[in-house]
Amino acid sequence: MSVSLAAGHQFDRDVELLLCSLMGNPVVMLSLYPDFPNDVMSLMTSHAEFLFIMDRSGSMSCSMHNRPGAQDRIDSARDTLLLLLKSLPMGCYFNIISFGNIYKSFFPKSVEYSQKTMDEALQKVKAMRYRDPPAFKTYLQPALPP
Repeated sequence: MSVSLAAGHQFDRDVELLLCSLMGNPVVMLSLYPDFPNDVMSLMTSHAEFLFIMDRSGSMSCSMHNRPGAQDRIDSARDTLLLLLKSLPMGCYFNIISFGNIYKSFFPKSVEYSQKTMDEALQKVKAMRYRDPPAFKTYLQPALPP
């Protein structure tokens, strides 16, 4: 099935939410339709900064669902991040911050998106694994009474 809009269609809202079933599984699709002036759009593509936050905690070792063959959460998040990295506009700035039992950023500060920085980030993302959950007692230690 294919649906298209009439030429010149103007959305009367900024967000559209579609709930449906695909092969017996519930599916939600969110579409955003912001209306930015052309001068703003040209600034956004050349000066935009994208920060990706990646959860690598132990909870990411779980499966996406309980059916056989389910992908682990970390694998799904990694695949999504790889796709997003390959979709960034040239000349923008980006960085990836991941957290598990520690947090770290891929680059000391956001870097300009180029073939070189994308390749470097893709290698790091592909090697990304989940880590043990944070030791909350360690973070709270200064606040705990002796």
